[in-house]
This record gives sequence, structure tokens and C-alpha cells, in this order.
Amino acid sequence: MRIIKEHLLAGDYVWGNDSNNLLSDGPTRKRFDRFSGNCMLHIINLFDCCIDKLTIAQAQKIECLIQKELPLEAKSEISVLQWLRGKHLQIFNLEAV
Repeated sequence: MRIIKEHLLAGDYVWGNDSNNLLSDGPTRKRFDRFSGNCMLHIINLFDCCIDKLTIAQAQKIECLIQKELPLEAKSEISVLQWLRGKHLQIFNLEAV
């Protein structure tokens, strides 16, 4: 399932015209901006495509984890996706949403 803007919980993202993020390219060393709606959607959809299929609730869990727990050192799409891979059990255990 492709996650879209309307699925995100936060309404204060900055939205740009960046529609060139192709999931088939996989994660890159491109800078990840946790305040960008485009970046948030892209990383969630990369997780869905590359690691494990997501429900909307799981995608929202990823959004919350990124907002609250992502270390500041995670600066690229690759590092964010690696960090999320380590949070796999937390993402799929929805009791703590």
C-alpha cells in the first residue's frame, strides 16, 4: 500500500514540489529532513517497499518514531532506513502507539 499525505498524523510538515523520489532507486545518501512531508512519505514508502509491507497504523508508528526518537546523527535516507530496520519489532507491535 502506498502511503500518502493524508495518512500522516502531523499537519505541520513543509511540502515542496519534490515528486521525483523513485522507490525503485532505493535509499540514497540524500539528506533526510524530518520536517519535510516529502521526505517523511518517501522514507515510509521506502520501508514499505524494501523492508516490510505496512498498514496505515504501522506507517503512522514510523512517523511518530522518526519525530520522537530518530537520532540527530541520522542524516541520510540510508541511515534513517537502517535505524528503522532496528526498530522493526517496535513498528509491528502497535500496542504502544
